[in-house]
Amino acid sequence: MTSDKLERSLALFKKAMDRFSEVLQEPESSIVMDATIQRFEFTYELMWKTLKNFLEDVHGVRTVSPRQVFVEAYSLSIIKKEDIFLEMIKSRNLLSHTYNEEQAVEIYKKCPSFLSAIKDLYANLPIE
Repeated sequence: MTSDKLERSLALFKKAMDRFSEVLQEPESSIVMDATIQRFEFTYELMWKTLKNFLEDVHGVRTVSPRQVFVEAYSLSIIKKEDIFLEMIKSRNLLSHTYNEEQAVEIYKKCPSFLSAIKDLYANLPIE
């Protein structure tokens, strides 16, 4: 049984993931790149916080950081490829500390693989 907080978190995460997917369907342009990066950022935030709530509610595992959340999720086989989630942490941190257009372009290019991993994670959350 999931808590109301977790159910709300899952709904917001799903909506963000869908919006992230939607922007990746658009033809590449500077505006689309900016929108994609923005949607990656808020999807990432909702993803790790939802996963944190899931680990606590369903598995009784307390975590405090995104890295800890992904390591625990990997150990429980909720995520299959830990490395891509660790790459998301790195990318998110780069975006939040400085804006460098070259880095932004590189992160934009990674967004389709990030989205694929995010969708796999969502599908692997065994919600009752």
